[in-house]
Amino acid sequence: MTALDDALPGVVDDDLGTPVPVRRLLVMAAIVAVLAIVALFTVLPRIMAPPPATQSGERVFELDPKRVRAVEITDLRGVFRFVRRDGAWTLRSDNGAVDVPSDRVEGFLTTLGSLTRLVVIDDSDTDLKDFGLAPPRAIVVIRDGRTRTITIGDRNPPLTALYVQVLPSTKVELVAPDTALPETRHW
Repeated sequence: MTALDDALPGVVDDDLGTPVPVRRLLVMAAIVAVLAIVALFTVLPRIMAPPPATQSGERVFELDPKRVRAVEITDLRGVFRFVRRDGAWTLRSDNGAVDVPSDRVEGFLTTLGSLTRLVVIDDSDTDLKDFGLAPPRAIVVIRDGRTRTITIGDRNPPLTALYVQVLPSTKVELVAPDTALPETRHW
C-alpha cells in the first residue's frame, strides 16, 4: 500500500480482516460499469432485433411452379386457360390465344404455392356466402400431373388474407402468402 492509500478511508474485508482502500473499490466499480456498457451494446441489439420471418402455418398444398402445365381461372368475365409449351405460357380464351409473360404466371403460381393456413373454419353450419364463396370470386384449377381446385372468396380481410376452399373439402380456410419467401407476390 502507498501513503495515498493509507490516507484514504478504507472498508474492512470481513474475510481477511484487512482494510480495502476506497480508490480500489472505485476502480473496480468503474471497470464493471465499462464491461456492463460493452455487454449492453453488443448483446442488446441481438435481443431487441425482431425475429426472422417464419412460416405462420402449414401450406395449403405443395406446388412446384416449374411442374405446372396448365392453369384455368374462371371468374365473372369468363374462363381463362394458361397453357405452358416449351417454357412459354399462352393464354387461351373465347377471344383467341395470346402469349403472356412467363414471369407473371410463374409469380402467380409461386404465390399460390406459398399460401399458408391461418384459420380453418370447419363448422357444418357455415354459410359460404358469409365468406364470399357462394358464388366465389374465382375458381382456379391447377394441373401439374394432378388436378387441384381452389375457390377464392370475395369477402376477404383487406390486403392481408383470403378466404378459400380447397375442393373437394367443405372447410373454409383463411390463408395468406408466406412472406418469408422473397419471391412471393401479393395479390
